[in-house]
Amino acid sequence: MEFMYSKCGAFSSYLVAGIIAGFILQMFFVSVEGQEVCYPDVGCFDSTLECNYHFLPQSPGEINTMFFLYTPQNPSTSVTLNWQDDSSIINSNFRGNRGTKFIIHGFIGNSMRGYVTAMKDALLSIGNFNVILVNWENGADLFDPIQMYTDVINLPFGYEIARQNARLVGRQIGLLSQKLQQLTGASYADMHLIGHSLGAQTAGFAGEFLSGQYGRITGLDPAGPGFDTFRNSRGCLLDSSDAIFVDIIHTDSTLGNEYATGHQDFYPNGGVYQVGCVPLDEACDHNRAIYYFTESITTTCEFLAYPCSSWTNFLKGKCRSCGSSGCSRMGYYADLSTATGSFRLGTNTGSPFCKGDSGQPPKFIDFFF
Repeated sequence: MEFMYSKCGAFSSYLVAGIIAGFILQMFFVSVEGQEVCYPDVGCFDSTLECNYHFLPQSPGEINTMFFLYTPQNPSTSVTLNWQDDSSIINSNFRGNRGTKFIIHGFIGNSMRGYVTAMKDALLSIGNFNVILVNWENGADLFDPIQMYTDVINLPFGYEIARQNARLVGRQIGLLSQKLQQLTGASYADMHLIGHSLGAQTAGFAGEFLSGQYGRITGLDPAGPGFDTFRNSRGCLLDSSDAIFVDIIHTDSTLGNEYATGHQDFYPNGGVYQVGCVPLDEACDHNRAIYYFTESITTTCEFLAYPCSSWTNFLKGKCRSCGSSGCSRMGYYADLSTATGSFRLGTNTGSPFCKGDSGQPPKFIDFFF
């Protein structure tokens, strides 16, 4: 979920309460169990898995997913790619011999958000990449924030519909990837999907569609509501089977999924709350994963993270060594060859967030200011 316009905890608390209430209502009053919907060129979606009992994806026409390509030749002006139109790819600046980065927004988001542009610019500043922004705002933004306080029921239902739409968008990303491979020789192993919140789960669905062939998926605080309950059910959420390398940054345990499901799971400041965020402002905590990752792309400072089973042990100084399993770097330069498992580190309260190899735990007061 993305709430870039939220500056206080009141909105976040309202949203969390609404989503929880919605799930309770759905359990009793909404069910599509045993049903299926099929769309031309995209395929069918069923409700076999328990995580899909309550809704099915909307149609491709309703969601209207768009893919905007940026390259070193067109860093500021996008070109639209269409997996159903070969000429849109052939006549573009997409090159199969480059690495390809997909950036996927989450609930109540779109690809025009400032953080998406900042991440795109950072990536193009360090490498010769194809950067594709995935815009599925029609399927991800299903309620009016102006009326949210009088729309208690539709808010959580809107999230649940968006959660199912992520399945279709993930498949569309996979279909575009297939077309890029066929027309340009691009390798799945050179494709890196970066998604925030519901966008991270969308990346997981794309990876599942391609049977885990993507080189890397980075989940930036993957959405938790409607997913974490089914963390042991393959096909319900982003996990290590969805790409050759899956790295996840956990920054909020309410809007995000706190469970370790990747090859490398990073828990800055414990992964529940973030230093510098106002207490109970889950949106601030949730969005910090974006800023940590974007900073990591261009900074010379390393977000060094230590293998550690819990935040309590980290605070007690029991994880101040890389040990036999080895440390890893959180963010863009995370590397599967270093180690697997769960990692902890501290950050600064504001930008620059990186503390370097010290990774010292934050002070208690930092969680309040």
